[in-house]
Amino acid sequence: MSGVILGNTLRIAWKQMLYWGLGLGILGAYIIFIASNSDIVQGYADLFDSLPPALMNVLGASGSELFRTTEGWVVTILVSELALFISVYAVMAGLAISANEEQSGILDVVLSLPISRRAFLLERWLAYALLAFGIVLISALLPTLTAIGVGLDADIGIIAASIMAVYPGALVVIAATVLLSTLFRRRIAAIGAVSAFVIGSYMASILGGAASGFLPDLLEALSYFSYVGGESIVSGEYEPTGALGLLAAAGLAFVLSAHLFDRRDIGT
Repeated sequence: MSGVILGNTLRIAWKQMLYWGLGLGILGAYIIFIASNSDIVQGYADLFDSLPPALMNVLGASGSELFRTTEGWVVTILVSELALFISVYAVMAGLAISANEEQSGILDVVLSLPISRRAFLLERWLAYALLAFGIVLISALLPTLTAIGVGLDADIGIIAASIMAVYPGALVVIAATVLLSTLFRRRIAAIGAVSAFVIGSYMASILGGAASGFLPDLLEALSYFSYVGGESIVSGEYEPTGALGLLAAAGLAFVLSAHLFDRRDIGT
């Protein structure tokens, strides 16, 4: 691996990382600012006491007691939104790794250079994985600094850790997008497939948490949203096995993508 593709991709796309990170970080800072008013937090907790469990799960919480701590309120409101927004970026990043350039015809020129297909895919994948990490890091940094600035009465470490826990899911979406882009020759087909994957995973997480039984449990287990870990971090019950499983799934998807990408014809 020469690092030329990696460095060039970072040089071109770093502004996207900054804009996305600042946008999501400002959203987090705004929620922190709201949470600094204890009356608002208490009001939400009283409101959610009356909600059915299924609706609570849609909001990312298994019970209203999570809203009665400031860090629980922030994590429940913020992390589910960040996971969705970062999934959108991850789809865009996955398409940018190879599908966009293949659709435009640029990939034929790039692969004529003295670099193997697998090295090209690896360097591009690593670049966008680093950019996604930068977005998550900025998304955690701004709310953390805001919490310190307003003197938020909460465990700030829990809030920061909960935000960072969305990163493995982003890697899964990037890897899934690359894999589907490799399987489907048409970019629009890949977009449709990966959109169905993200939306289906989100719905599976909601349905799985709203009911009990074999099928709901299976749906929840198959959803990468189920392993974000915000609620479990707040409650002190977080287990890293879910995150490690997501990282393993992302790695497996990349290996399969590289194998398929190395063997198929390139071009529109």
